[in-house]
Amino acid sequence: MPTQTAPPVTATHDYSVAMRLWHWANAALVSGQLLTILFQKVIVNAKQAVPEFQAAITKGGGTLSAQQGRAVAHVISERIWTWHVWLGVALAAFWLFWTVMQALDPAGRRFGARLRAATQRYKLAAPAEHAAARHVLLAKLTYAAFYLFITIMVVTGLALIFADDLPWLGSLEHTVKEVHNVTMYLIIGYIVLHVGGVVWADIYDDRGLISRMVSGDDPRTPDHV
Repeated sequence: MPTQTAPPVTATHDYSVAMRLWHWANAALVSGQLLTILFQKVIVNAKQAVPEFQAAITKGGGTLSAQQGRAVAHVISERIWTWHVWLGVALAAFWLFWTVMQALDPAGRRFGARLRAATQRYKLAAPAEHAAARHVLLAKLTYAAFYLFITIMVVTGLALIFADDLPWLGSLEHTVKEVHNVTMYLIIGYIVLHVGGVVWADIYDDRGLISRMVSGDDPRTPDHV
């Protein structure tokens, strides 16, 4: 009997409920973590906050020493970092969710299938379509970079959480913290580029892109991914 080959996997451009849940939850968690850093570094900065605490207490008729002010700032700082840690744990949980989702999603919806389809389209594109195919491939590569950044953030974040409990992690804490911080700036840069690119694409090149990430429906044919 002649052997039958499976039809090639065709990437689709619709978004499953699981993908949309991960996308918006991930966006909320990353935004929440960045807000905790903003509060920590700017709003509750001890050098700036302590004089403001003292001025507020003095205006109310009380007194607050610099040491007491730093103690108050430290308490607030610890509360903020607690939120940062728990948001990080939730981000790690959604990272695991995304990993499992990629294994369970239909083949055409997996990111790997989308990336392969974009690569194949770029390689086989006619000269007139080469620029558009390159744009799609670059977009997919930026997504791959973001998934890598999130993976690094999750791994380094969990390492920092357990650094005090595991001696071998404690010896790497400084290096891990540096990698964690650098990756944070890479994620901020990605978010700026991503939001700008999505808005531009929705207006000029890929109408309905944002609504598809909300509703999940794609009226186009699979060939136009």
